[in-house]
Amino acid sequence: MTMPAHPDAPLRRRAGATRRRILRGAAALTAAGMLAACSAGGGEPTTSASKTSGPFSYTDDRGKAINLPNLPQRIVAQASSAAVLWDFGLRPIGVFGPQKLANGENNPQAGDVDLSAVESVGVNWGEFNVEKYASLRPDLLVTNKYGEILWYVPEESQSKIEQVAPMAVVDLTGKSVPEAIESYAKLARALGADLDAPAVQQARAEFEQASEELRKAAQAKPGLKVLVVSSNKDNVYFAEPNEYGDLEYLRELGLDVVEPAGKEPFFEAVSWEQIDKYPADLILYDTREQEVTWPLAKVQTMPTWKELPAVKAGQVGAWRAETPFSYQQQTAVLRELTETINKARADVVP
Repeated sequence: MTMPAHPDAPLRRRAGATRRRILRGAAALTAAGMLAACSAGGGEPTTSASKTSGPFSYTDDRGKAINLPNLPQRIVAQASSAAVLWDFGLRPIGVFGPQKLANGENNPQAGDVDLSAVESVGVNWGEFNVEKYASLRPDLLVTNKYGEILWYVPEESQSKIEQVAPMAVVDLTGKSVPEAIESYAKLARALGADLDAPAVQQARAEFEQASEELRKAAQAKPGLKVLVVSSNKDNVYFAEPNEYGDLEYLRELGLDVVEPAGKEPFFEAVSWEQIDKYPADLILYDTREQEVTWPLAKVQTMPTWKELPAVKAGQVGAWRAETPFSYQQQTAVLRELTETINKARADVVP
């Protein structure tokens, strides 16, 4: 495969990443948030905001200045960005990118968004209905980027999309969780979100508390080695923590996340016979639902998996790589992982 790592690694952080690598990594972040029921032209947005009118002036993370006579009210956002805006109290009217799981529930990327209250202009990578997007009469499009790749904005349609409305881009390249949240907070504030609202302040406090609890859990388990793993029928993939904002943050909090020795970005790929290459007390397994990613239930049937010390000890947790970069969504992940760490033994491997 062109991408020298896991074929569906979505959270790209290399500025030099090629478009083809991204296409092979067709999974992204979070799904979107928008308001009450939408008609063919989209519903009327509602926001919990400190500013609801007046001019809008904002320079996005590409250095592009956006100047509008009025504060954008009709926002269409890429799924992961929309989910974060939603948690900041903003209500986009449209969304594109992953939204639902096969069972009809929100994709993890969608966070707490009410998907029945928004218009979708596309779901899969490369799928963006420009005509429907234009019919929503958007004031602004919001997406993020890793390297130079705009998330779920087809390169061949970008110029047409930008003719409809300006685009504000949040750059997530090289950012750990707090940095990514702050980047979105900056945009949300410019769009009128009240970051001093009790709900936002409580969410931030809970995130900080959850971070501290994980830090204490890691300190209480010195020597605990954590390996982050994904797989498919051909290979096992060991995640490179420096390439993923969430894993980088876990290391900042003191968790010993194993760093593979491979030179490929994002993941080191090995055969199933080499799955024991890196000893670990605790394994965090990729929970993403992708056609090219094996679910844990399938992995558990593999003989070499069953022989791993962490597996024998029952120390397998979840790696929720698709979690949106909002206080609320990240707090839930940190709390779950803290519980996993608290239950784990640090003496499973030497």
